[in-house]
Amino acid sequence: MLILLAACTPSQAAPPGPLLASVAVGSRAGTPAVGLGAVWIPNTGDGTVSKIDPATNRTVATLRVGDAGAFYQEVCRPYGSVHSWMVTTFHVRRCDLPSAVATGNGLLWVAKNDTRAILALDPADGRQVASIPIGVTPFDLRASDRALWVTSYDDDVVIRIDVRSRTVVQTLAQPGGPSGLALDGETVWVANSRAGTVARIDARTNRVVATISIPCSQSCWTAPTPLPIAVSNGAVWVRNEGIGTLSRIDPTANTVAATVDVNTFNGRSGQDAIAVTPSGIWLGGVSLEAIDPGTNRVAKTIDQAGITLAYGYGSLWVTDMLGRVLRIDPQRAVAR
Repeated sequence: MLILLAACTPSQAAPPGPLLASVAVGSRAGTPAVGLGAVWIPNTGDGTVSKIDPATNRTVATLRVGDAGAFYQEVCRPYGSVHSWMVTTFHVRRCDLPSAVATGNGLLWVAKNDTRAILALDPADGRQVASIPIGVTPFDLRASDRALWVTSYDDDVVIRIDVRSRTVVQTLAQPGGPSGLALDGETVWVANSRAGTVARIDARTNRVVATISIPCSQSCWTAPTPLPIAVSNGAVWVRNEGIGTLSRIDPTANTVAATVDVNTFNGRSGQDAIAVTPSGIWLGGVSLEAIDPGTNRVAKTIDQAGITLAYGYGSLWVTDMLGRVLRIDPQRAVAR
């Protein structure tokens, strides 16, 4: 059963500069989802979702979706520590609960990893509207007003759910560890992190129409591990976790058109993110960096480490190493 826990966590006083507020949330905050009048934070370490009111910068509700501690003890503890897996895999995130959240068609969608299902929640009161079994371990979610797309890194599939009937309508085999997702009209972009490729899916036919290999730059010491994808100014951007590069894909030719050197990832494996803003795209890491899509270069920086991030309500919403959510004004960034 879904439980709505009342909460009203005040934000800390914001110092001068880009940082506008610091908001306390749950354990191991994941990538924020912005929409439906709020910022939603999957607390991957405690089985909850935090709802932040952007008007007050306060956590106004905490939604319980599962028992993360019991899930970890039963499924992941037998494997030992994170060192039980190679650093090039994201199996360390298998017991995140929830691993991701998304908004679409007026509902909050939550990846419920312990039961291998997707929950549809009423954003007003957290009431569970539907629980959709998918039979695989979810990794990432993206939603539109027509469909919810789900990747399963562990099970090598991409799933399409009809958001109106709330049923699985397509399961696509996608070998190579599908992880990050981006939607652009009738196109779905999927990062295959183990394979080092990006798949292009035509949502009208639910078929993979192109597979694009991500090349290694001269500074690579290991193979690219693409994860987050974003669409900005007619280009597709994919960040290669662990090697400090950002690839720009030309969607007309389905080829990599440019490679940008950026700061390396700073946090847990598989928790990278890209935020699309009106002026460009932002990346987390040892500092926050803005990429100018016109020049394919780092244009601005903010001296703030961040793990994941999203954009909405005129601000960047960043999770940091201390488990807080930071609201940051990108207009106050320093030109590089």
